[in-house]
Amino acid sequence: MMKLLFRYVLLVILGVIGFGLLVWVDDVSGQTTNLEIYVARLEDQCSGLDQCFFDQPSVLALDEAIDYAKEKNLNTPNIHILAAYEIRADQVVVDYPVTIIGQDGGIFSTSSSDCSQPMLLITSNVTLRNLNIRDGGYCTGTTRDLIHVNSASSVTIEGSTLQNGANAIVHKNSPGSLAIRFNDIKNNNSSALTSENSDAASSLLMVANNIENNGGQPQVICGANGSVDHNFWGENIQPSVGSQGCAPNNSMVLGTRIVATSPGVGATLLTLSNNYPGSDFYGFTAKSNEQTSIYVVNHGVNQPFPDLSLKQMTTCGNYFDVFLAENSQPQSISLRFRYDRSPACQQAVQTMSLCGSGKPGTYPIMWLDPKTGVTKGWDNAGAPPEANVFFPGQPVICNTNSKTIEVTVDTDGRPDLQNDLHFTPFVVGFEISTIATFRPSESPAGTVNISWATNSEINTRAFRVSRSESADGVYTQIGDNVPATGASLSGKTYEIKDTGTVASTVYYYKLDVLEEDGTVQQTVGPVWISTIQATTTSRPTSTRVPTRTPTEFRTATNSFRSATPTFFTQTPGPTEEIFQTQTATALPDFNKPTSFQSTRTARPTQHPGQLLEKRDPGSSVLPGLFVGILITGVVAWFIIKFMGKKH
Repeated sequence: MMKLLFRYVLLVILGVIGFGLLVWVDDVSGQTTNLEIYVARLEDQCSGLDQCFFDQPSVLALDEAIDYAKEKNLNTPNIHILAAYEIRADQVVVDYPVTIIGQDGGIFSTSSSDCSQPMLLITSNVTLRNLNIRDGGYCTGTTRDLIHVNSASSVTIEGSTLQNGANAIVHKNSPGSLAIRFNDIKNNNSSALTSENSDAASSLLMVANNIENNGGQPQVICGANGSVDHNFWGENIQPSVGSQGCAPNNSMVLGTRIVATSPGVGATLLTLSNNYPGSDFYGFTAKSNEQTSIYVVNHGVNQPFPDLSLKQMTTCGNYFDVFLAENSQPQSISLRFRYDRSPACQQAVQTMSLCGSGKPGTYPIMWLDPKTGVTKGWDNAGAPPEANVFFPGQPVICNTNSKTIEVTVDTDGRPDLQNDLHFTPFVVGFEISTIATFRPSESPAGTVNISWATNSEINTRAFRVSRSESADGVYTQIGDNVPATGASLSGKTYEIKDTGTVASTVYYYKLDVLEEDGTVQQTVGPVWISTIQATTTSRPTSTRVPTRTPTEFRTATNSFRSATPTFFTQTPGPTEEIFQTQTATALPDFNKPTSFQSTRTARPTQHPGQLLEKRDPGSSVLPGLFVGILITGVVAWFIIKFMGKKH
């Protein structure tokens, strides 16, 4: 009897231990639960996705997803809104730390007719990203607020489009801080942001947004500790007009709208390392030997501060605004820009006028100083600013292998970190003609043909060829000026004949590119040629001497000295013939970029799984429980058998 009782008690103890072990294992595995949750309107949109909730007649999938994250105690999971999602409730309360991400356009609207409540009420540490939030249009004669923030923790709204509401965002009185960045906030009836927050512990950061056509002015009303620098407020609208109570710096304004990516805009915050990253942001990358962060804003083909540009410019990349993040104080950073947007751009940038010149001051990375006007319009970053040559330029490198141009920004030259990298737009571009070739050749003897070809002609009226018998001597114009007939990224080939040469003489030629007002835009050369030696007849002597072949002439190479030309107004010498090839130099037309890749969050790869209306947390324990009981039973059998022998 005692033996049977002992065996029974032992079996119970082992069963309890085994079950406890399984529960512990399940808890441990729960700590690595998939953090990707999905929300959809329709069941078939959940096909192949784990942790996917869909709307049912009495259940709102977004509410269910937030509750699921709470029950599982997930650590800041991502809730992905699939396709166009319409909430069927007065509002959704987001009261758990989550990141809500829009996919497939991120459209998020409502079908509720109760317009007294906002669509989203945020009361926890929440991030909204890549959402296209709009009033569903069910209100009669009015609209609803889109988002209310009433949180003791930090909240971030980024990369989203907020439109067609009453107030896009209302910041309630609470100690949590609010960051609003990289958004397109437009066409709201009342304001882009109204802050009712007077809590001294809270702060508002609004940076790198398009803020347009929201009610009247001001569009943004700040409460405590508000910062609204580096936004676009609409054409010719200053931050001091577009905001109230925010203490903006009117110099820290974006000079044109940011490219819309729908949702959000083409802007980002980069944390730099000492190497360039493997991927770029619309053709831009940066690095620094110090831990620092920078904001990068892509304006596409929209030129910032067009009224400050003195000349037309050919661009081979996007216009960017680059500025330091809050509390970043590096000593030096390097900015790199791609110029391979088209074959025509590549050919133009690599010509002897730009990267092929060997002179960093001509390399086509341009910058603009809208704050103090130290630049004269757009200036080359490698040269001293034209409006104040007291400042040196910055080191610039052309890399034709990677099709990039790199500029170092430090505290020495301009643009610099202290004065400029809070205000400065950059672009790969140029305001001059790009000369692809310039060479003389002699044919027939006594006639030197000077030819040149362009890949781009901009701000150019004509070309002028001059000749001298020494590299640093007096140059005399050959013939008349040759009219420029090319276009921004469409070149021409030209030729002029010099018939006033003599044999066995070295001649130097320069090509001047003339601006619309007749001033010299740039000078190419000198290049040189030695004309053919004249043939002479010798009287025969007793020793027969064979007739020698005339010395072969030398043609110009691609090495150019940058001597400063001296020009004199003189009557041209002999009459020369001018030839112009009417066919362009086989360059394709340049199409400026009009589409830009979005920075949306990609949907994580998931293993196919069970559809969830609301998953039972204990359902995954059953298979393990069976295995645990089996193992416990085997162990118990051995123990009982052993104990039975002992007794």
